[in-house]
Amino acid sequence: MKTNITLAFLLVFTITANAQNNVHANGARSAGMGNAGIAISDIWSTVNNQAALTSLKNTEIAAFYKNSFGMSELSLSALAVAVPTKAGVFGGSVAHFGFTEYNENKVSLAYAKRLWKMVSLSAQLNYNSFNFTDAYQNATLITGEIGLFVEPTDNFYTGVHVFNPVKSSLSLEEKNSIPVRYKAGVAYKPISSLLFCADFIYDNNNDISFCGGIEYYIVSQLCLRAGASSNPELFTLGAGYIYRQIAFDVAYSYHNVLGNISCISISYKLKRK
Repeated sequence: MKTNITLAFLLVFTITANAQNNVHANGARSAGMGNAGIAISDIWSTVNNQAALTSLKNTEIAAFYKNSFGMSELSLSALAVAVPTKAGVFGGSVAHFGFTEYNENKVSLAYAKRLWKMVSLSAQLNYNSFNFTDAYQNATLITGEIGLFVEPTDNFYTGVHVFNPVKSSLSLEEKNSIPVRYKAGVAYKPISSLLFCADFIYDNNNDISFCGGIEYYIVSQLCLRAGASSNPELFTLGAGYIYRQIAFDVAYSYHNVLGNISCISISYKLKRK
């Protein structure tokens, strides 16, 4: 009985904290830097800011797993792919959060295009499903995302991302609405081995929050990361290792009430013909 009560509390907290958008697999690289990623270009831009996909030169595939508070019932898993072409970059992702009694699933298709030398735009369409136990009615929902990515210099990047700009809702009731979430981020590389990044987030259910972090390459293949966020309040650590075409990343964060969160992701770059 105690376990069920604890699980129910954690589930309610997780759903509330993520505003009914738990299937947000941002990759262990971003997770290690306080979950900042709007102005960072990598395979997980398929989730963080699709417009940043235009900086990718190779087709990439990736997998991600996140465990919250040591409970498998609160795990998140995802797959992502990005394919650069002459017409733009096409991306997609699938994600699953939860367990038998409650789970969320998300299937996404994205397109990003560099319009000018420094400016890229993107759009993404999501199919979301929310599945409950017998006491509740399951639901599906179509949401969208739009993004902007700007590279004014070789070492400074900025981006803007909007989730659910058309205000899709599970029902006419305000309590079941999906928030419109606005994000703006910057990233700066003073030297090739060092990266600073920061995101500012606002949605119509919460106040403005902040997340940010740092990435430092000790050697060309190995880096360390650290960061923090304000809502929820988390301190994060991470590391990354690159071996040829494979990138392996891990991240750890700590919530001062609920405990530990761990993430792992792996990506593979296909060689260009």
